[in-house]
Amino acid sequence: MTKSTEPQYRLLSRVDISLPRRGGVSWGSLLKVSQTRIVLFSKEDYKPNTRVSLQFRFQTDDGKEAKETADAIVTWQCGNNAGLDFDPSFASDRPTSLLGRYLLKRSDAALDGEHSKVLVQPTAPLPAPSKGMETVLLVEDEEMQRTVFRKTLEKSGYTVLEARFNSEAFMLYKRNMDTIRLIVTDVMMPGISGRELAEPLRSTRPDLRIVYMSSSPHPELLRYRVLSEDMPFLQKPFSPDILTRKVREVLGAH
Repeated sequence: MTKSTEPQYRLLSRVDISLPRRGGVSWGSLLKVSQTRIVLFSKEDYKPNTRVSLQFRFQTDDGKEAKETADAIVTWQCGNNAGLDFDPSFASDRPTSLLGRYLLKRSDAALDGEHSKVLVQPTAPLPAPSKGMETVLLVEDEEMQRTVFRKTLEKSGYTVLEARFNSEAFMLYKRNMDTIRLIVTDVMMPGISGRELAEPLRSTRPDLRIVYMSSSPHPELLRYRVLSEDMPFLQKPFSPDILTRKVREVLGAH
């Protein structure tokens, strides 16, 4: 078999950032990259929902370079760290591009120094998440969001019990504790927090799984110890596909 001579490109950590409305170009350093989101270090002052154009740089061991662009929206900023989301269909829509192929290989990997450790190689699009059969307790005080989340999970095969408040969640759990496999809860709830709701329940059921979600920036929740790094988390807003993949990931891992 003939060995492929196609150069293997690494993604560099430096990203050029263009703000169309403001003009000019700044730059940032990638901290994390996944299929739908990046986190970067930048001294630029952003506002939520700011649209930017990102230019990614690739390089081979022998010095060959390539550049690709992608549009993104700033979702949060905490100090010099900023989170940006781009179209989750970008990777699958551009499977022949360096960036598209790179993103298809990522789940959530940190970059090390100037180069990432993962080489860009051709790969097939990710399969759709498998259908679920488990019972999920959904705790969300915002009615519109709760309805969207419930319909998304039901469409994926899950039985969903929904609660507006923690008192309702406790009651539903008590009545259905033998069947509930997962709790999906907002972090910031009226009264006690989502974590204060979930942890006592899990102490009696070690196999009970929890997914937390919040519109508050994840770094802030970690900084103030509202959550810890090992707790499954969804940063609002998120797409239906991201919700179903996270639920399947958490349930399938145990």
